[in-house]
Amino acid sequence: MKAITKITFLNDENEKFFGEGPGRLLRMVEKTGSLHSAAIAMDMAYTKAMKLLKNAEKALGFALTTRAIGGKNGGGSRLTEEGRAWLERYEAYRDACAQANESLYRDYFPRVGCVIMASGLGRRFGGNKLMADFGGEPMICRAMSATERIFDRRVVVTRHGDVAELCRERGIEVVLHDLPDRSDTVRLGLEAVGDVDGCMFIPGDQPLLSRDTVAKLVRSWEAERDFIWRTAHGDAPGAPVLFPARSFEQLMHLPNRRGGGYLLEKYPDRVRCMNVENAWELVDADTPDTLRELCKEMRKGL
Repeated sequence: MKAITKITFLNDENEKFFGEGPGRLLRMVEKTGSLHSAAIAMDMAYTKAMKLLKNAEKALGFALTTRAIGGKNGGGSRLTEEGRAWLERYEAYRDACAQANESLYRDYFPRVGCVIMASGLGRRFGGNKLMADFGGEPMICRAMSATERIFDRRVVVTRHGDVAELCRERGIEVVLHDLPDRSDTVRLGLEAVGDVDGCMFIPGDQPLLSRDTVAKLVRSWEAERDFIWRTAHGDAPGAPVLFPARSFEQLMHLPNRRGGGYLLEKYPDRVRCMNVENAWELVDADTPDTLRELCKEMRKGL
């Protein structure tokens, strides 16, 4: 989603007389040296080009172009001094409005990224748990579904080739790596999501995490963007966690073998919790036994 700024000038009768079209036409006249050639380059009828300029000149009270007929160079058109000054002022104003709009847009509609953490080796599980069956599909698919159509940019960071292949099949951006530490996964994820105002880190092994919870956590952060927001059930905090951009520099340089929890411990006063009613949403499938319990809970909700 994005918001586009279009600048349109109206005359005293509230009729449009100048905007992006006439502005491009004047630039093309300057480039080609001919109103006729400018109209052709813009796939515009010459009569329409003439009408655009006449309407603008009538409203402004001065000529935008001057025409030379025949002569040594075969005639043509060029911008008048006033026309060039007007065009430059219009373009500067248009660009300043676009920049202001971008800033305001990010205030009201901040860009939020999502990193699905899928690099665990599953030692307690006995193998790659992310591809373990959960309700007829690999467990990692649950995290994909819970984050669908919420974020401006979403990426899965994994060490597992089969997880990466599954992501590609589903059209989800993936970073496949062989680096050892959790801090590497965090850094690679942040690098991949790029220019965002906040970033949520979601474990790939919480199969009962719901899309509603993910969306609610984003809304909680949008209301108080200076804080780190995390889920919790009662007094027990958990993941996912959404970090504001002010935390990104430290997340990019975490101590080895540490994840975002390092900042949660270091800056407890910056952390806010959003309560989740169903504690099972925040349970990691660390062992086959836990996975079976999670499957039972899933079936209860069907």
